[in-house]
Amino acid sequence: MSKWYIEKGDQGDVVLSTRIRLARNLDDFAFPAKLDTAGRNNVNSLIKSVLFENDAKDFSYIEMKDLSRLQAVSLAERHLISPEFATKKDGSALVLSADESVSIMLCEEDHIRLQVMKAGLALEEAFDIADKLDNMLSSKLNYAFDERIGYLTQCPTNLGTAMRASVMLHLPALTRCGQMAR
Repeated sequence: MSKWYIEKGDQGDVVLSTRIRLARNLDDFAFPAKLDTAGRNNVNSLIKSVLFENDAKDFSYIEMKDLSRLQAVSLAERHLISPEFATKKDGSALVLSADESVSIMLCEEDHIRLQVMKAGLALEEAFDIADKLDNMLSSKLNYAFDERIGYLTQCPTNLGTAMRASVMLHLPALTRCGQMAR
């Protein structure tokens, strides 16, 4: 199976990749920073059971404590996990699709950090996949949500939709002209 980062997507000469990221927390648990290892493992087990109850054969479940430092850094370099998550061990896990286009970090900064990566410009396609996974999870899990401020996240900058949409661009002319810093 081909990995998303080997593909050349729409407008691939300028847009290298698209990412949709959703942050979610479970209502019945403290944020991961306030949980001990047993609490984080409990959260991970709950989320894992929902993700894999429908025979999710395209996904693998990886406990961060089972990875070497080199393996974790490799995942971060491919933008499948955050650099901070690469240093996590006990009580953190990763759910990864076979083509590595979907990665779900469990007990990173939030209980769930779901991200979908696509080659080129593919905002709608990436959002559709993230939305379907989020809907499947929310149908079985009770998310921390406030009617006034939206999804509750550890970092206040993620409140609301708790979604980030981004594209990585290749802009060689800015570097050549000395304008990249500006």
